[in-house]
Amino acid sequence: MSETISSNKTIAKNTLLTYVRMLFNLVVSLYTSRVILQVLGVDDLGTYQVVGGIVSIFTFIGGAMAGATSRFLAYEIPLGNLDRLKKTFSASLNVNLISAVLFTLVAETAGVWLVLNVLSIPPGRESAAMIVYQFSILSTVLTFIQTPYNATLIAHERISIFAYIGILDTLLKLLICYLVVVLPMDKLVAYAILISLTGVTIQFIYWVYCKRHFEECVFSWKFDKEVMKPLLTFSGWDLFNNFCFGIKQQGLNILLNTFFSVAINAACGFSNTIYATVRGFANNFMISVRPVITKCYSIKDYGRMQELIIDSSNFSFSLMLLLSLPFFFEGNFIVTLWLKNPPEWTVIFCQLQLATCIIAVLFSPIYYGIVATGKNKLYAIQDSFLMLLSLPVTYLFLKAGYSPLVPFIVLIVIELIKSNLYVYILKKNIPEYKTSKFYRKSVLPCLLMALLCISLILLCTMLFKQDGWLRFIVVSIASTLSTSILSYYFLLNTHYKKKIRNKIRSVFFSN
Repeated sequence: MSETISSNKTIAKNTLLTYVRMLFNLVVSLYTSRVILQVLGVDDLGTYQVVGGIVSIFTFIGGAMAGATSRFLAYEIPLGNLDRLKKTFSASLNVNLISAVLFTLVAETAGVWLVLNVLSIPPGRESAAMIVYQFSILSTVLTFIQTPYNATLIAHERISIFAYIGILDTLLKLLICYLVVVLPMDKLVAYAILISLTGVTIQFIYWVYCKRHFEECVFSWKFDKEVMKPLLTFSGWDLFNNFCFGIKQQGLNILLNTFFSVAINAACGFSNTIYATVRGFANNFMISVRPVITKCYSIKDYGRMQELIIDSSNFSFSLMLLLSLPFFFEGNFIVTLWLKNPPEWTVIFCQLQLATCIIAVLFSPIYYGIVATGKNKLYAIQDSFLMLLSLPVTYLFLKAGYSPLVPFIVLIVIELIKSNLYVYILKKNIPEYKTSKFYRKSVLPCLLMALLCISLILLCTMLFKQDGWLRFIVVSIASTLSTSILSYYFLLNTHYKKKIRNKIRSVFFSN
């Protein structure tokens, strides 16, 4: 019992620190996005989004190794085998170094061909676009090398370091806004160079911290087959899945660019910013929870594992709903306040992205349960198939003359299908897992709570019909109160309700 309470306290502390970071990042990123749009303009910003996005096709390698390394280190930590921890870390670093070399070869051949022959770049900006691409490659290579160190940090639950370094990262990006304005050079090129230098600085800080605090961060060229085989098998399937995700993401950008213009890419880029920022709040909570889920699986504490999955699903969903509701009802006001003159389609793109995000975060703890088992083959196959399926479906609709909303609607449908399949896969991997309990205690209460919240806010918008600050404030307050109160009644178990009541009594009614 003490171990369970200790884990809860650790998760709560880590979550609080990461939310402080995210709130700070949110405020600054909204401002910097607006400044960068004004400085670069729609065409240059769209060029940065689509050209820099080419590199994202290849970053699936780093994502796969990060997930694999974090999973295997978190699995080994409760078992206390330092030698095996060192072998796992070293094996991961070796694979990432080899991957960095392969990535560079592919990016400098196939990637360059895509930039020069496929993308629609505004006339006269070809040279600047290629410079952006080269600095994106440099940043990605350094990310490969840094991946095992970040994974070690997560496995040890040192999540607070992300908060402190993340705030520094945000401050550096704020500085970039000023430097892009004052530097006497091409603004797009300056922006790309400064973003890369910021990435180098932050990654170096992570490297120094891990080397000083974790004994297993030792490099060796030796390959241990017993460690390497499961690591490569797991990361191989994750690699395949992340590759398909990269293809899907950049395929969407290319389709929008081909059928429309870079202005649509800019709108899509802003919607991705909103998606990433809001999703980051839920992801930060999962960063705190996922090593604990893996450790519970390692010691076969399936009951605690299921409770963590249910609680984190409920918490993530309520947080996402709280952040998204004002945007659903006051999207035009928020985007205009944020960007002044936003590209066409930005608001509806953002709203559809947030709808996808809400579905994803509800089921993301199930995904981390699958990762904890180390059996990710079935998940990777079904997830990849559905993601790739979205591209030809989207192409057919756009070819038939449909609007640029189609790709985002297709992604919502795909997300609904694959998220529910996660539950089946986790049950297959862990027969003791109770799927009906997850739907009964998480999915259904979350849906009911969402419907009630939407109904209450619709009533507010009917009472305050005039757009402006007053209605925005009313909607924001209504979203906060309705989500908080209904989460208490629908999503919290008896234990947490009792703790909240006791805390309120101690604060307001103590002598």
